[in-house]
Amino acid sequence: MAKKRVLILGADGFTGRHLVRLLSLDTSREVHVSGSVGDVKPDEIYQLRGSYTNIYNTDYESNVLATKAVLDAVSIAGLRSRVLLIGSSAEYGFPLSPLQGVSEEHPLMPVSVYGLVKVFQTKLMEAYVRLYGVDIVAVRPFNLLGTGMSPRLFVGKMEQEIERYKRGEISKIITGDLSVERDYIAIDEAIGYYRRVMEKGKTGEIYNVGKGNSVSLREVLLKMLTSAGLSMDIVQESVHEVPGKIVVPKIFANISKLKQLT
Repeated sequence: MAKKRVLILGADGFTGRHLVRLLSLDTSREVHVSGSVGDVKPDEIYQLRGSYTNIYNTDYESNVLATKAVLDAVSIAGLRSRVLLIGSSAEYGFPLSPLQGVSEEHPLMPVSVYGLVKVFQTKLMEAYVRLYGVDIVAVRPFNLLGTGMSPRLFVGKMEQEIERYKRGEISKIITGDLSVERDYIAIDEAIGYYRRVMEKGKTGEIYNVGKGNSVSLREVLLKMLTSAGLSMDIVQESVHEVPGKIVVPKIFANISKLKQLT
């Protein structure tokens, strides 16, 4: 049986590096991290390119326009490639009920510029499925855990600050509100779900990816500090305000739709 050709766009990013590592162990896949859609003629495309700056023009170009270019390439070439897009829990905004997991049917009411841009990406997907018949599926990851994340994200920033503290560059680690609760999932587990959606998801559908429960940022940071042999004594909690973003106190995923993909 011929190997499936897989094109990973954004292979040099946090998720991309882990996906390349895991797919390289799959003898049924031929992994490509460079080359155009037309050259590779992939069976599967993981569109991982994107940014998380919360600056409209930057995030729109790297998430929406970059995705449009990929979908156009597939459509114009008449390929039957399946494309997996990466959405975000930021598309939901405030959950209607903080005590219940957010399902994919939840209204999209983003409270950040990044979330708004990701909603545009979702609408682009829906249009290309409907108008051009492109085979697209999407995941909406909540919060990822792993080493080497962008310092724009909480885990990546804390990893960076812990290293700075250990080098003696800072005497305190200053954070925002640590009572905020998020749904964290390890990167390798998340990628396992991405692959499941790629293989078994329904065209045009979106699947939440998370653990299905929430933990506070304080708990996450405590585990990171403990692993580094440090304590919460070095942490100074304050208030951080980000232009174009309202902080949601608590949100976690309903992953029942994902679990039905067997």
